[in-house]
Amino acid sequence: AARAAWIAGCAGTSNVLAGQWLGIPTAGTQAHSWVMAFPTEEEAFRKYLRLFPESTTLLIDTYDTLDAARLVARIGPAVRAVRIDSGDLPRLSRRVRDILDHAGLESVRIVVSGDLNEYRIADILRRHSPVDAFGVGTDMVLSADAPALGLVYKLVEVEEHGRMRPVAKSSPGKPTLPGFKQVRRYEDYMGKFRRDCLCLHDEAAPGEPLLRPVMRRGRLLAPLPALSDIRQRCREQINRLSLPLRALDGRAEYPVRLSEGLRRLEPERPRPAPQEDPRP
Repeated sequence: AARAAWIAGCAGTSNVLAGQWLGIPTAGTQAHSWVMAFPTEEEAFRKYLRLFPESTTLLIDTYDTLDAARLVARIGPAVRAVRIDSGDLPRLSRRVRDILDHAGLESVRIVVSGDLNEYRIADILRRHSPVDAFGVGTDMVLSADAPALGLVYKLVEVEEHGRMRPVAKSSPGKPTLPGFKQVRRYEDYMGKFRRDCLCLHDEAAPGEPLLRPVMRRGRLLAPLPALSDIRQRCREQINRLSLPLRALDGRAEYPVRLSEGLRRLEPERPRPAPQEDPRP
């Protein structure tokens, strides 16, 4: 999950093992249990600052968020950031920003977290909240909106006497397309993705082919690219989508068409039987 999130554009991970194994930048804060383990919130903050003097982010909502922000203001500029994990995040972030700025701590960043997803983040930004970073956990790691993904394989070709015969399923509601396929992508004059075409693998067609073999007989055909190169390619590909396709409302549709060769190969679908006329 940390690897996938970093490839897709997250700035880092709190999973230190992912940082050790994969080289992903790590970042994090203290837990509520750390704060609660000390007699006072101030002692918890100062002990943490002593352990992590170069990267101290203090969690300030264990008790009273604004009182904790005033405590941070007294501790001073050694604190790099504060994190708010509950409550009205836009309102609290503005109040905390005022407290820090009044103490001359304009450089102290504000991080918010707590059951965040893309929609809550968009709402926080829409309300002009002075938030510098977002910590996302549950909705990033777990598939809350689609907890199950149905995957079924179907045959598309059968070898008979040294030749390939295309096959397809034609049952209502679950038809498939026959033939060994390729996907080709077309772009406009600005380099933005315009449409895709699903075609036969040996069909002469323009456009960039998207499918290529990576493994054969259990072995990689070429070394995998570095994680940083994968991340960069992901960013470049996303930037080549039009803005409507990148919007959260999901109203834009990306056209995917069938090639003429695939249309000719597509079997005729069974038509529903005509219903009897109920009239006498």
